[in-house]
Amino acid sequence: MLTLRRSILALMMGGAVLALGGAGVPKRIAPTVVPQSGDQIRAELGLSGLSGWYLVDIDTGRVIDSANAERPFVPASVAKLPTAAFALDALGPDYRFETRVMAGGPVAGGTVQGDLILRGGGDPELDTDALAPMARELAQQGVRGATGDIVVDGSAILQVPEIDDSQSDDASYNPSVSGLNLNFNRVHVRWDARKGPDALTVKAVAENLSPDVHGVQVAVVGSGGPQFSWQQRGENEVWQMSQRAYRGRGARWLPVKGPERYAGEVFRDLAAKHGVRVGAIKPPHGRTAGNVLARHRSRPLGEILRDMLRFSTNLTAEVTGAGATRAIGVGASSLSDSAAVMNAWASSVAGFPLGDPGFQLVNHSGLTLRSKVSPRRMVELLTALARRAPDPGRRHGRLPGGIAGYLKPHNVAAKSFPLDYDRLDVVAKTGTINFVRGLAGYIATPGGRRMAFAIFSNDLKRRGAGPQRVNGRWMGRAKGFERALIRNWVLQADRGA
Repeated sequence: MLTLRRSILALMMGGAVLALGGAGVPKRIAPTVVPQSGDQIRAELGLSGLSGWYLVDIDTGRVIDSANAERPFVPASVAKLPTAAFALDALGPDYRFETRVMAGGPVAGGTVQGDLILRGGGDPELDTDALAPMARELAQQGVRGATGDIVVDGSAILQVPEIDDSQSDDASYNPSVSGLNLNFNRVHVRWDARKGPDALTVKAVAENLSPDVHGVQVAVVGSGGPQFSWQQRGENEVWQMSQRAYRGRGARWLPVKGPERYAGEVFRDLAAKHGVRVGAIKPPHGRTAGNVLARHRSRPLGEILRDMLRFSTNLTAEVTGAGATRAIGVGASSLSDSAAVMNAWASSVAGFPLGDPGFQLVNHSGLTLRSKVSPRRMVELLTALARRAPDPGRRHGRLPGGIAGYLKPHNVAAKSFPLDYDRLDVVAKTGTINFVRGLAGYIATPGGRRMAFAIFSNDLKRRGAGPQRVNGRWMGRAKGFERALIRNWVLQADRGA
C-alpha cells in the first residue's frame, strides 16, 4: 500500500509516467480488416451519434480492431470498472468496513459519562438491520443510557450531499456520500391519498426492520412545481410533494442529504427499544474517540465490489473509491479530488501520461457527463491489469485473473453464431445514461484467444430532445451494435485473422 501511495504521489506532483508490475502497453499498429466493419454495422442499425472502440490481444499486445480510439467519450457506469480495480489494489479483497458505537467517557452504573458515539467506517451497505444488533449489544453489556448526546461521525471519508449536482433533487440513485451511510442513503415513502395524510409514511426500510423516520419528512403542497422538491428546515429534511404526485396509492425511494443524522435517529430509536436512552443527535467537534462498546463489520470488499459491478450501485462506487484514496494516505475534500487520485493510479498502472484527456474521471461512479475516457486508454488499463493478475484467478483457464473475475458475464449469443457457446466467455461492465452507452471488459474465445475491449457510443446532441421512447430506441441500437461488433470480433479471432 505504501508503494502504491508513493507511486501516485510522485505522478501527481511530478507528472512522471510509471509502469508497475511489468505491465506493458499495447503497441499501436494498423487494425486488422474485419469481414464487416464497425461502421457498416452502425449504418445498418441506424445508430446516430459517434462510437469508438478498441480491441487488443492481451497476450501479444496486438491491436485487432479500433475506431475513434483516441477520442474521449462519456463512459457512464463503465467508470465503476477502474474504481473497483483501484479499491481492490488499495484495500484488498478481504478488507471490511467497520461501524462502531463508542463511549465518550467511562461507564458508571450503566450510564456513559458523556456522549455515545456512532462512528462510521465508510460501509456502503450498512442498513437498519445491521444497527439493531449493536443496539442490543449495548443493553446486554448493561448500558442504559448516557449523560450526553449521541454524536454521529461520518468523517472516515469525504462527505458530500449528492454525487452529481446536475441530477434532479429526488433522484434516489444520486444520494449523499459519507463515512456513515444507511440504507444506501435513502428513505422509503409510501402513501394512500384516499385515506388522507395519516396514510403517508417515511421509513428506514431494510429486509427485516423498517422503523419510522421523523428527521426526513414529506409535506403535500399545491399542484405547481416539480413532483418532489427538497428543503432543509432546521435539523429536518423536508420533501415537498406535489398534489399531482399525491394520488391514489404509491411508493418511492427518496435520497437523504444528511445520512449521519438519519443513521443517528434510527440507531437512537433502536437503542431505546432495548432500554438504552440517549439525548439529542449532534455532529462531532474534533476527532471522536472512546472505548468501543459495539461494532459491525461489513462483508469483504471483494463481495461488495462484485455486487457493485453487477447492480451498478452509485453510492458503493463513490464510497469505495473515496475509501481507497483515504487508505493510501492522500487527502481529498471532494469526489473530483478523489477521482484525480484514481486517475493517477490508472496512469501508473497502464503507463499512459498523467492528465491524458483520454482518462479524466471526475467521480467514481460515472454519474456525470463530465467524465471522459477514450477506448484506447480504457483497454490499456484493462490489459495492464490482466497482465499483472495471477494465473490461478482465470475462470476455466481462459479469462485473465484479477478484475475479470469480478465482472458479470455478458450475453452476446445469437442462434446463427456458429461457435461453441460453452467455450466463449465475455465479461464486462456496462454504462448507461440517456444517449450514452459504454461496454468494457474481456473476451475469451472458443479458440483460446484472450482479448480486452472497450466500446463507447454517445449522442449528446439528442439528450433531452423528444420523449423517453426516443432514447429507448437509440439505446436498443447501441446495445445491438455492441453485440454485433463482439460477435464479429470472435469470428475473426477464431478464423486466425
